[in-house]
Amino acid sequence: MPEDSDFLCGGWIWDPVLRELRYHERARKGWKDEPEQVERLRPVASVTWHRWSQAPMQTATGAMAASSHSRIVVAFEGGGDITLTEPERVCTGRLAAAIAEAYGLAVVEEGAPDGRRGGNLPARDEMGRLVARRRKLQVTLDETTREIVVARRRFPFGRSRRRYPLAEVRRLELTYEVKGALETFTVWALAGPEEERLPIAGYEGYEGWADPVEWRDFALELGRSLGVEVSGA
Repeated sequence: MPEDSDFLCGGWIWDPVLRELRYHERARKGWKDEPEQVERLRPVASVTWHRWSQAPMQTATGAMAASSHSRIVVAFEGGGDITLTEPERVCTGRLAAAIAEAYGLAVVEEGAPDGRRGGNLPARDEMGRLVARRRKLQVTLDETTREIVVARRRFPFGRSRRRYPLAEVRRLELTYEVKGALETFTVWALAGPEEERLPIAGYEGYEGWADPVEWRDFALELGRSLGVEVSGA
């Protein structure tokens, strides 16, 4: 009977010697001796780990489906693949790493399967300015007047404003963050001798759907326009 320590994720056991995936179902006590499914892998070309989130959905049985998903796609040399979908992301990552290591490969991390899409970049306003809103801040990048204006809401009403000449921008930085089901891309301008971080563009949406290449290209192009380097892109 398999032990709990034999399993990398759910009911899956990976045998690196035989290059074999075995799936066992739970018994009343422990696990069933005989695997329910056995997959002997052919030479592997790539191992891709997909992670993505979406709005919670109700299944046909009335139960709520999880908002976060994780999937491994093992592609074989010469064509074909095997797909494993598991709800627990941490162990899915371990399983992907174990399979890839057996073939001397690195795990390719991706978002939603076939779900990456562009069109999430900020649009400029009618005056050609980039306007980013973040909590109590409104940050406006105006390349015509060569300045960044930071407006902060003040309690109980009104706003305070501070202006940063574009000449004070040392560099740009592109960051990516995931909290819960949401991902955030932010382009920061680091201004002044203390490199104060000013969020000049950003996007927030369900994890795994935005195109990171689009955001890298956007940050690099903006950096070229301002004449500064870009980190994180």
